[in-house]
Order: sequence, then C-alpha cells, then structure tokens
Amino acid sequence: MNAIERKRYILDELQRNGSVVITDLAERIQVSSMTIRRDLNAMAEDGMVTLEHGGAVLNNGSLFECSISFKSEINAAEKKRIAAKCMEYINEGDSIFLDTGTTPNELAMLLRGKRNISVLTHSLLVANTAATMRNIKLIMCPGEFRENSMGFLGPLTDDFIPCFQIDTLFLSLEGIDLNDGISVVDVQDGHTKKVLVEKAKRVICMADHTKFNKSFFYKIAPITDVDLVVTDTGLDEATQELFRQNNIPLALA
Repeated sequence: MNAIERKRYILDELQRNGSVVITDLAERIQVSSMTIRRDLNAMAEDGMVTLEHGGAVLNNGSLFECSISFKSEINAAEKKRIAAKCMEYINEGDSIFLDTGTTPNELAMLLRGKRNISVLTHSLLVANTAATMRNIKLIMCPGEFRENSMGFLGPLTDDFIPCFQIDTLFLSLEGIDLNDGISVVDVQDGHTKKVLVEKAKRVICMADHTKFNKSFFYKIAPITDVDLVVTDTGLDEATQELFRQNNIPLALA
C-alpha cells in the first residue's frame, strides 16, 4: 500500500469512527507505527485531523475543508471516471464553465480532442491545463486568488460571469444533500458558485460518492436547481434510490 492508498484508508477509518489509533492502523496496514505517524502528521498539517496521544481525531463540521493538495490525492481514480463521463455532455459549439476543484481539472485534461469549444473558468488549475489547447477558446475570470480553491473569487468574478452565455456549468462542491442542497465551506467560493448556478442553462454537479449526505457552511442552491449529478459507482444503493425517488438525475461513472 503506497502513501496515497494509506491516506485514503486512514481517511475512511476516520470518517467511519471519528478517530484512529496509530498501533491499530499499523497492524492492519502492516507498516510501522512511525509510517502511520508521518501520515497523520501530514494530515494534521493539512488541517484534516487533530493529533492526540497515540492517534488522531477527525476535524469535521460545517467549516472543515481539505487542502487542494490532499483533494488531488483522494479518490483520484473516481474523479477521472467522473470527468470521462462528463465528456458525454459536451458538444461542438458549446460554451462551458469549469469550476474550481480537482475534478473539473480532470475534465479540462480531456478537452484536447474537442473542437469549437469555449471554456470559461476561474480555476488556475483549469487555466494552466487548457492554456496550450489551440482547439478551444479559453476565457479566464478575474478576481481575488484563494489558495484552497486554487481559483479567483469575489466581486470581480461575480460581476464578470453574467457577461457570458454558459450552456453547461460543471460544478464542484463539498457536500450534496437532498434536504440541504449543494454546499461548500467558504462563503466567497459559495457565492461565486451561486452566481454560476443562476447563470448557466444546465448545471452538472461533479461529485464523488464521499460528498453525498453532507452539508457545509454555505448553501449554494437547493438540489432542485441541479440538472444532473455525475458520481461514481461507490455511491451506495440506498442513496441512489433516494435521489431517484426525488427525481434528481444521477449518472454513474
């Protein structure tokens, strides 16, 4: 098990139990306690956990947010599959908006084969990925840079977005819940996403299975404002059925 797989395993245990014990993890993963301690130290630096004697406790709640570096490591395979599925909803001549986040950036990487596409974004990751693609028109939004989002946000961004026609918005988020809708931690990030949802003709949420049944500090929009949720096959059957019963379309990647 490599470092990324260990961190994912540890995160799964933390989300299930709320806390972990170093010696217990070391025995189950079959690595040294020092290796687990290093992993937990790295997760603590990212703000994910609080270290305690012999283990760690998950930092959760409506204001908890992973760093962008950790987000890029977790559920990477699922994010690639979600991005590949989203390609089915992009047609020649479309104007699309790619949100901040690691999953929209995975989608950006797949656009090289598309032609006559206008891509709007406020994501530095997406802009860097698409900058050399001569087959698309890239438009970058202004704004104030936020490191955890790796994007530009705020009043400048919000005023710039309505200048354009957005056929499809590919939206990232922290939480998706039938009752509380779609949400994120940061108010500024959330308000920009709210502007995007209001402007776009079609809203497609890109959400791996770990985002479901969770609510965070800033509510972007009710779930009924979403046209499609693209997720991975790790989403449990009970949640899938609840979404179908509420007429929220799901596409599994």
